[in-house]
Formats: sequence, C-alpha cells, structure tokens
Amino acid sequence: MFANTITLTINAVDKVLVRVNQDNYGSTYKYTSDLEFIQLQFRNSVEKNALGDVDRHNMFVERTVFATATVTEKYSSFSATLRARKGTSPTDLGYLATAAAAVLAANQAGLVQGES
Repeated sequence: MFANTITLTINAVDKVLVRVNQDNYGSTYKYTSDLEFIQLQFRNSVEKNALGDVDRHNMFVERTVFATATVTEKYSSFSATLRARKGTSPTDLGYLATAAAAVLAANQAGLVQGES
C-alpha cells in the first residue's frame, strides 16, 4: 500500500494529496484549495481476454483550476495503464513503464501541441 500522502509537483509547486479512500485494490487521493482541485486514483484489477488473465494497473490524475473574475476554469487529466499477462515478471513490466515514461517526457512538448 502506498503512503497516506502523495506529492505531485506541478510547475515547480508541490501539492500534497491526502488519501481519502482505500478499498478493492485501489486508492484515491485528493488536494483541494481555494484555487484548485486535484484527484489521483490508483486501481488494480484482472481482465480476462484472448491473452488469458491480464493484470491491469491504472493511474488517473485530474486537475481543475477554478475560475476567477478574470480567468476561466481550466481542466486537465492524465492517465496511464500498465498491463501484463499473468505470470509476466513485474520487473519486465517496470522496464516497459520506465521506457514509455522516458519517451513521454522526451516528446511531451510536441504531444500536448497535437503532434503525433
């Protein structure tokens, strides 16, 4: 189980999210201020498909920056899903996740502008 708090650093500002729920192989963390709301969810499940049983691990983050008198509300989200057939080494899945994170980091500026 993860810690009771998780820190997200957004634009060099730390946001400490507090776990508000932990059940059924998942956890939900939240951060709320007068300016914004952030929610982070982790979920783990098993899906059955043509490959056989597949372990599925999800992370979903959403952020709402509230409207002010001069700025409209802003909403953004990020999700990641890691999947591996039962019996696959967690280390191998970790290697793939690390590689994918590096590609995302290297290409995020273009990706968020719509490049593909």
